[in-house]
Amino acid sequence: MNKDIHKTTDKRTFFILWLLCIVGSLSVFPAVQYLGILPSEVSIWRVLLVSTLQAAVFFGLICWVSSKIVPKTDLRPFVTDNPRKRIVYPALVSGILVGLIIFFSDKTIFASSALVGEGVHPPSWAGALASIYGAVNEEVLLRLFLFTLIYFVLNKIFNYKPSKRLMVLWSTNIFVALLFGMGHLPVAFKMLGSPSAFEISRILFLNGIAGIVFGWLYWSRGLWTAIAAHFVTDLMIHVFLI
Repeated sequence: MNKDIHKTTDKRTFFILWLLCIVGSLSVFPAVQYLGILPSEVSIWRVLLVSTLQAAVFFGLICWVSSKIVPKTDLRPFVTDNPRKRIVYPALVSGILVGLIIFFSDKTIFASSALVGEGVHPPSWAGALASIYGAVNEEVLLRLFLFTLIYFVLNKIFNYKPSKRLMVLWSTNIFVALLFGMGHLPVAFKMLGSPSAFEISRILFLNGIAGIVFGWLYWSRGLWTAIAAHFVTDLMIHVFLI
């Protein structure tokens, strides 16, 4: 594997991502409190302290492992040449479109869902803060780490054959997008107790669409584009379209 394509990847990049993940882990707490997911008798300060330590260890490990895997692939997650064309424009367009698809799907296909409506939305400011977690932590975990790891393993199986690259990329992308959707199920179980098949299909479908778009951006435009698009989508959903 050509090491030159990773010349912009250094320890500082992963250190910055690690710090951002710690911030992201804390940013979600106002929304979590509003939704009543945390027991009222639990001290929020204790939860914040424990969560900070857990995030530091967990995402520290994720960033460290990712730093070892990325150079072994032909992915280029940290290229930032021509940022407006590579990051800003694709992130804005993709983020807005995905946000609109999710919004209108909720208003039409999934209008009867118990998870759709004003009652399950935290205040806009809390939603904006929680968007940091979705954009940074989820993209680092699912795209930088998991996507890269699965892509690396599959390429080992196919011996890095160029003819198989697109197939491996899309297979990896769809699988990770499915996991992305499944990762949102625990909240539904917490809020509804026992969500119906309809509720589960809504979560998998809408988050799957978003995951596929973010995964495509990750391999084609880079991690920063996927993070920015995810952030725009979450702002659309939790701030501008509620």
